[in-house]
Amino acid sequence: MPRKDAARKNSHSPASSGGESTHASSKGSPLSRSSSDGSLKKEVIALAPQDGECDRNLWYIHGKSYDLSAFVPKHPGGQLAILSGRGRDCTALFESYHPWNDKHRKVLAAYGPAAPPPDPFYEEIKAKVREAYPRGSKETKMRWHTLMGLSSMWSLMIYLFFFHRTPLAAAVAGFIMATVGTRLAHEGGHYQLSSKEWANRLGLFLGYFLTGPSMAWHYRHVISHHAHTNQEEDCDVQYIWMADLLPGWLKIFSLPVVFGGALFEIGPKSIIDLAVLRSMGGHRVDWRIGMVLPEIAVWALVHWFAGPSMICYACMWLTAGAVFVPCSQVAHAILYPDNRKYTSWAKLQIAESVDFASESDFWYHMAFGLTTQVEHHLFPGIGHHCYDRIRLLTREVCAKHNVQHYDVSAGTAFGALWSRWVTGVPAPLA
Repeated sequence: MPRKDAARKNSHSPASSGGESTHASSKGSPLSRSSSDGSLKKEVIALAPQDGECDRNLWYIHGKSYDLSAFVPKHPGGQLAILSGRGRDCTALFESYHPWNDKHRKVLAAYGPAAPPPDPFYEEIKAKVREAYPRGSKETKMRWHTLMGLSSMWSLMIYLFFFHRTPLAAAVAGFIMATVGTRLAHEGGHYQLSSKEWANRLGLFLGYFLTGPSMAWHYRHVISHHAHTNQEEDCDVQYIWMADLLPGWLKIFSLPVVFGGALFEIGPKSIIDLAVLRSMGGHRVDWRIGMVLPEIAVWALVHWFAGPSMICYACMWLTAGAVFVPCSQVAHAILYPDNRKYTSWAKLQIAESVDFASESDFWYHMAFGLTTQVEHHLFPGIGHHCYDRIRLLTREVCAKHNVQHYDVSAGTAFGALWSRWVTGVPAPLA
C-alpha cells in the first residue's frame, strides 16, 4: 500500500518558529495549557455552551444556534455526519469537513444567522489544496487497492482471533488491530473511505470490531478529540493528570497496565458509557444516531458466544495497546508542541499537533497513517494518502505567516513522549 509521491522530492525543513499569538481562542470552551514548568494552568473562555447546556435538537456553530432538521435528509455527507453535531457545539466539525467549497456557509445562512467570514489563514491553505486536487472528494477518498489490502489483513485478524483462538494468534491479531483495524475504523469514522455513507459506517463498524462498539470511537475521536484538541473536553487527555501524580519508576512498571487498560477503556468499558451513562468523555450520547444500541448488542453477542478465552483477550489488548497508545499519543496529546493560543482555529490546530517521521513508509503504517497529524486535523475528511502532498502546502503557508509547523523524526517524537511520560513535564521540541 504505497503512499508516497513526487512531493517527497520537494521536501524541505519545517517552517521557522514564531507567529502571532493572543490571549483568546476561537474554541469556546475551557482550555488546558502547559506552562513552562510543566504544570497545567486553566483559562476559561466562555463563547459556546457546553454539552449539558445545549438543546439536544439544535446545532451550535460559532456561538449561534440553528435548527437544521429540515436539511438533514439533504446533507451530501450523509445523515450520521450532520446528526453527530446535533445538540452540541460543532463549530470545528462545520469548518474542517467542508474544504472544497463554501456551500456549507450558504446553507447555514438559510437557517439562521450567517456564519462569520472564514479564517483567511485556513482559506489560504484550502485554496492550495483545491488547486492540488481539482476533483475534490472524487480523488481524495481511500484508493481501492489500499482498501483491498486493509480488508485482506482485517480478514486475517478475524480468523486468528475468533477461529485460531490461541494466545499467540490473539497477540498477532492485536497487532493487526492496532495498525489495520484502527486505520479502517479511523478513516471510516472520518468519512474518508467513500462518498457513500454506508461504506464509511461499515468501515467504522468492522475495523473496530475486535476491540469494542465503534460508536465509542466515533464519540471519543471525532466528537471529542478533533473538536477540542488537547483541551479539557478531549478524551485523549482526561487521565494525564492522574499519571502525573505517580513517580517515574512506577509509571515505567505500569506500562503493561496502561497498554491493556487503554484498549479496555475504549472497548468493553465503553458499553457502560454508551448504553448506561449515555455520556462519552463528557459528551452526551444520542441513541437516535449511529445505531448505538443495535451495534452494542451485535458486538456483545458475537464476543460472548464466539470469543476466545480471557487470556487471549488480554494478549490482544496488551499487544494492540503497545502499538496504539504510543503511536496515537505521540503526535499531540502528550507533547503540547506549542501552547500559544491563536485566534485562528487552523493555527491552533497546527500549534497543538506535530508531524513525525513524515517521509517514512514504515512509521506511516505502524502509526495507522497518522504521521501527518497536522494535516489530518486541518482536513480530517481527506484521505491519508493525500497528506504527504498537503503537508508541503501547509508548511509553505505556515512559513509565509511565521507559524510554527513541527515535523520531527520518530526518535525525537517518541523521545519527547517518553520524557513526558516519565517526568510529567512536556518536552520542548525546539
